[in-house]
Amino acid sequence: MTKDTKIEKVEETKDKRESFIDQLSYLRALDNYVNEKIEEKLSSLPEDAYESSKANEINTALAKAQGDFPQIGFNRENPYFKNKYADFDSIVRAVKPVLAKNGLSVTQQTIITEQGSTILSTKLRHTSGQWIETKARILPAKSDAQSYASSLTYMKRYSYMALLNITTSDDVSDDDAERAVFDLRDAKSKGVALNTKYNPKEQTSETITKEQLDELEYELSDYDDVAEMVLDGLKIQSLADMPKGKFMAAVTRIRSIKNAREGIR
Repeated sequence: MTKDTKIEKVEETKDKRESFIDQLSYLRALDNYVNEKIEEKLSSLPEDAYESSKANEINTALAKAQGDFPQIGFNRENPYFKNKYADFDSIVRAVKPVLAKNGLSVTQQTIITEQGSTILSTKLRHTSGQWIETKARILPAKSDAQSYASSLTYMKRYSYMALLNITTSDDVSDDDAERAVFDLRDAKSKGVALNTKYNPKEQTSETITKEQLDELEYELSDYDDVAEMVLDGLKIQSLADMPKGKFMAAVTRIRSIKNAREGIR
């Protein structure tokens, strides 16, 4: 190999090494650029937090308010399970003055997600600007305005109570714990409790079939208030969530209420 040839080989190797280094530098620069863009995107996304970054003032105000909340008595009766309850209006009226006294207020609004789901946002706000929030998905029994309204009312009530840690009682002069035990015993003696007797089949998490759901919806056509009673009594958000073991009892009770309203014995 001549001297000139050796020089050419060295130069060629040098050029390839420099080219490799240039490519490596480019790839590193590209990687840094991509990571920076990802960080920018992540930082610009809205936080899915359930309370403000600072919550010291709202926590203090809520603690004071909860100490002043009055006992809330039942003012309505659920004909479906023949049990009493406090409706949403009575709950709000009872606690609103105490909330206002401590610089607190509650707002509720529905949000439509990109996937088309309806979310109920219940937010406790303080005059300091601090806030605490809870979210719940709205799942109507049927795709009509009445079912949507019933499901929304049901979830507004329970979200409101959960956020403020509110309990209700059918006798405002009794201790809550003692009252709860009495109610449970009374309900079992009358056979109207949700689980009066243990039945392994009824304890399953299996829900009703599509055919059973169709039958329920047919039975509840034009009886939206009864549908709300069913949801409230079974503590479910949608008829589709009804346990299979409760289906026959539910249908029987629904027909009984309908017959009573229509004067049929």
